[in-house]
Amino acid sequence: MAARKKTWVVLEGNPRAEEELARECGVPAPVARVLVNRGLLDGKAAAAFLSPARGNMHDPFMLPDMKEAAGRIVDAVARGEKIRVYGDYDADGVTAVSLLVTVLSALGASVDYRIPNRLVEGYGLSTEAIERAADEGVSVMVTVDCGIGAVEEALAARSRGMDLIITDHHEAGPEIPRALAVINPKRKGSLYPFKDLAGVGVAFKLAQAFWELSNRPAGHGDPWRHLDIVALGTIADVVPLVGENRIIARAGLAMMKSSQNLGIRNLIDVSGFAGREIKAGNVGFSMAPRVNAAGRLGDPSLGARLFLTDSQAEAAGLAAMLDEENRKRQEIEAGIFRDAWAPVSKMNTASTRAIVLGSESWHSGVIGIVASKIAELTCRPTVLVSFDGDVGRGSGRSIPGFNLHSALTECSDLLLKYGGHAQAAGLSIRADDLDRFRERLNELGHRWLTPEDLVPQVSVDAELQESEISIELARGLAVLEPFGLGNPTPVFLTRRLLVLEQKQVGPEGRHLKLKLGKGSRIVDAIGFRMAQHYADLARQAGEVDVAYGLEVNEWNGRESAELNLKDMRRSEAV
Repeated sequence: MAARKKTWVVLEGNPRAEEELARECGVPAPVARVLVNRGLLDGKAAAAFLSPARGNMHDPFMLPDMKEAAGRIVDAVARGEKIRVYGDYDADGVTAVSLLVTVLSALGASVDYRIPNRLVEGYGLSTEAIERAADEGVSVMVTVDCGIGAVEEALAARSRGMDLIITDHHEAGPEIPRALAVINPKRKGSLYPFKDLAGVGVAFKLAQAFWELSNRPAGHGDPWRHLDIVALGTIADVVPLVGENRIIARAGLAMMKSSQNLGIRNLIDVSGFAGREIKAGNVGFSMAPRVNAAGRLGDPSLGARLFLTDSQAEAAGLAAMLDEENRKRQEIEAGIFRDAWAPVSKMNTASTRAIVLGSESWHSGVIGIVASKIAELTCRPTVLVSFDGDVGRGSGRSIPGFNLHSALTECSDLLLKYGGHAQAAGLSIRADDLDRFRERLNELGHRWLTPEDLVPQVSVDAELQESEISIELARGLAVLEPFGLGNPTPVFLTRRLLVLEQKQVGPEGRHLKLKLGKGSRIVDAIGFRMAQHYADLARQAGEVDVAYGLEVNEWNGRESAELNLKDMRRSEAV
């Protein structure tokens, strides 16, 4: 099975709505076209999107059980009771832990935190963690980014007289834990207007609520002053960057360049973005992986320590450690990918609707990244399992049209444990059940997926003539940032451009650098990781049609428009 040829889908648009938006919002016609393609058909909705405001955030007390949770925390702080924050080991969980510990500490709380080791303890809250906390005198435990499935653990907390407050954003199962409070916008019956908060977003809402009940004035502990942390976790968790997430991400990214958090500042430094405006892509592809690396390979507390320290020397040291952990993660990831791709490349394209592979030699902390890469290349839901003896831990990534969480629910009789979202999930399984699980997942794939679902698509917002490609338009598109899930980078199409120059650049010549032209118009283009599959086309085609994002390229103090290629084809004869 090889990477599939992509289908280009040019979105239809709505010329009348686009014309009105361009006039009302004062944006170029292509920007108005993108707004309409995002479902923003009137000036009010478009204005709210273009200027995401703090005032448009929803009241945290609209979340289920929020009043009970916030009130209990305020009482615990006043009485000097011991509070423990318990979080997941990824960037979403780590930032959520850091946020709550920071705000609670500012209130004078007796608070500590615990992040489980992925390799030893696995995902989520455990009865062992409950028992340990009770033995250590914890009165209130608050989970972040986990706990929605902790039915037995909630009973254990109740039996030990400990109040458990669960904050989570994962899909809820049929039974809600009997905790003091279960705060999750996806809970059945929840009236909260925005369902797609990240784990750190839900934690932010809790922090807002108990800060408000504490009647504290604006100060260091004010949750709003830590939106850079909230934005990092939100972007890292690949939740839709619309609604409240867009407000959080836009404001938090703006704070990062001059962040007061020593951890954020040093993370920016080791990621190579010092002195630059930080964009969502910088967080998602560079900063967040460094935070995640610690949780994937070993000590997940490194990230929390980084964001909580008030020592510059310690922050610099921790950031350097995360940078090194990320380098090791990349090496391990490359080895697993080579190992997994060997059988994938031999699979039958017609009969394979889902990919399930397992190995005892794969690192359980890294398989999720490889599963994501294979799912992207093959356009098939992919689950990779790392076995330790008879039991394996798996990580899955999916494609549009295949709800992975629902699929795992259908296969729950074969699984020891599972949880997650429609597009990403984790599980544990016995080795003897792997083959049956693969068969079942493929059966679901044949039922749920159409042939069109199995071909990757490039959604094109608009076709531009070469004369419309300009630095002014590239700058104008910036009002639509931050880009991510739910608000993808706008993609444009231009036909019949002549390939004037081409060369391979970057490590091992993986990237394709082009000069494209038509008439007197010449524009630079870059295709990241495209050299292997597109270099011959660039040399031989003469004229090409290109699908691309339009960006501002800065070089030697000069700015120019540059095409960030998404796909390229030989122009058809006319």
